[in-house]
Amino acid sequence: MKKATKDKTLLEETEQQIIFKWIRANQIRYSKLQLAYGTLNGVRLAPKLRKKMYLQGNRKGVPDIVLPAKSCTGRYSGLYIELKRVFRGVVSIDQKRYMKLLNEQGYLALVCRGHAEAIELIKDYLGIKLIK
Repeated sequence: MKKATKDKTLLEETEQQIIFKWIRANQIRYSKLQLAYGTLNGVRLAPKLRKKMYLQGNRKGVPDIVLPAKSCTGRYSGLYIELKRVFRGVVSIDQKRYMKLLNEQGYLALVCRGHAEAIELIKDYLGIKLIK
């Protein structure tokens, strides 16, 4: 499962798979995790399918992972994570713009570098302590 590049950093898709493996392993104990999903915006599509998806509402800039649940503090209405590789990956203008709009609407939208950072953010957001 762990796919890496020549420089030994995991691919973004592998990082996201690890995050969702952790989510599935913990969603019974922490039911809000059952709401988490990936947007699949990072998947490369053929031009015809890309156009079809656009016509059906797919948007550039939407973060990779969505958790539509209130934060443990009640301050945020949901969590959006734009996932990037640990030492690589650039946040696009569309992604920055979309995350800014989400933050203005009461959501927490952040960039995480790698699965470990994303899992820690999810745990902090939900107030989860002392789990793998």
